[in-house]
Amino acid sequence: MTDSENGDVLTQKKAYIVPFIQPSPQAPDGFTELFNNYWKAADDQLSGLEARYGVVKRIFAEGVIGRGADALLMLEQTNRQAWHMTKARVDAGAQLDEYEDAELFSEVVDWGRCMSVGFISQGVSNAVSASYQDAAMRRQRHLDERLAEGIEDGESVLILSGSTDLQLPDGVEKFIVSPPELDALERWIRQVNEAARRAAEEAIARGQDPSQAQAPPPEEPKSSGGLWTPGSN
Repeated sequence: MTDSENGDVLTQKKAYIVPFIQPSPQAPDGFTELFNNYWKAADDQLSGLEARYGVVKRIFAEGVIGRGADALLMLEQTNRQAWHMTKARVDAGAQLDEYEDAELFSEVVDWGRCMSVGFISQGVSNAVSASYQDAAMRRQRHLDERLAEGIEDGESVLILSGSTDLQLPDGVEKFIVSPPELDALERWIRQVNEAARRAAEEAIARGQDPSQAQAPPPEEPKSSGGLWTPGSN
């Protein structure tokens, strides 16, 4: 990027999107180290973007209710690594803004729990699924509106999101934070999930309970895969 192009970006609205990877206390050995490595590398990469294109002035975090000190406390209790990244920027003058609507978020979570139960009736299953989809769409509209109204001219914001495929408002320059440590975590997760799947299949073939199957320890990361978040085994 040329100096003139860099100057143009400095005057634009900017969004730094950090994949919001969550801790998982029940994860197999190896997850925590890779998890911590990811957040440190993401923080370093974010700092590099700030040095070049502008420091974070506002922060939006999915799944975090409220704003300011209350939201920061919730983040500290749920994800210490994300909290460290956020608090450092709040201490430097950034504002942790309100992103979620508490009622909409709770509705999506509750319908998601209902869907995980399983149903005998297809009609009930369809009704619950439709309610979940409706709540999820209303929540997404709210998140989109918050970004549309919450990013000011020339401002750089940090978005902690479960997806980097966000539809940002027109005129917002998008930067995705994706250090190599994220790839390492993804590879490890895919290997763990694949090992667990194979162990379950082998248990079924032997007539055993697949829930009691023991997967072999994961190997060193070798290839890229999808993210594993809490609740996905």
